[in-house]
Amino acid sequence: MFHVFLPLCLLLQGCIGFAVNDSRARTFREPVLPDHGFYVYERITSLKELQEEQERTKSDLSWMTNKVVYTSAWLETHWGKPASITHSGADGLDEIWTYKFDVIWEGIEPFIVVPIPLEVPVRREAVRFVLHDGCVISVMRIEPARVGGVAGFLVDPYHPYFGVSSLTSE
Repeated sequence: MFHVFLPLCLLLQGCIGFAVNDSRARTFREPVLPDHGFYVYERITSLKELQEEQERTKSDLSWMTNKVVYTSAWLETHWGKPASITHSGADGLDEIWTYKFDVIWEGIEPFIVVPIPLEVPVRREAVRFVLHDGCVISVMRIEPARVGGVAGFLVDPYHPYFGVSSLTSE
């Protein structure tokens, strides 16, 4: 009796869909830097965010005038030596410090019961600090990006179900 249901079980497993894996670059002005690692955060910039922060702390906005300045010495102490340093600008005061991390795979990934990755390693995750006169003025972060979705018999940490799921990264 079991052999009758086996083909049906095989057809119900897995999903169908696709994903496109790529990379994106995001630039942060006046960044908030962790002591080490890949992630970089933006400062609060919109009026709404400022008002929400003020409501949360019930204080004035004087803390915004005490801007943290990240120097090349701070970068070297907390992030280590960069993979590369390039000089730019007419006065030679601008530098770009590049830190490299994991490989970014780009390509397509069709899902036909199981994922079939058709991708190649194209570039590396990176953080590029732009320094002017020894101080960080902006940061560009190169990171993987993914867009796509799948439909079919899916399993999440709680239960199996039939449905649709997004594969899009933030």
